[in-house]
Amino acid sequence: MYKKILVPLDGSEHSLKALEVAKEIGEKFQSEIYIYSVVQEISAIDPITTSYMITNRVPEGAVEVTKKMLDDAKTKMENYENNVHTDYEIGRPPELILRYADNNDIDLIIMSNRGLGAFSRTFLGSVSNKVINSTDKSVLLVK
Repeated sequence: MYKKILVPLDGSEHSLKALEVAKEIGEKFQSEIYIYSVVQEISAIDPITTSYMITNRVPEGAVEVTKKMLDDAKTKMENYENNVHTDYEIGRPPELILRYADNNDIDLIIMSNRGLGAFSRTFLGSVSNKVINSTDKSVLLVK
């Protein structure tokens, strides 16, 4: 039923709970698990002679932190009997999560609905909300 499960991680305790749930479900269905993270770019203003230009940048050290988080997550899955894949990309989380799910023929996305504070969630909208409302795949939210 669920041959491929995607677990987007953001490093929060809530996303690690989603990984635990994915492991339990994956064991029942003998699923491959895809652990995926998005390094979010930040916008910065660069002064250029007489004008200013907005550019996207990756925060210093963010890629290394993400790689370590994925390595730690894969270590937690050491005794998992099926394939575990890890990957990351740089960009906007909702769009990249959706594209990754489509490109890898994911059957189920298991993710946390936490990660942003209440103000940010209200202002920006949550990643989980955008994923749920933009995919035809099954999504399980872990609180």
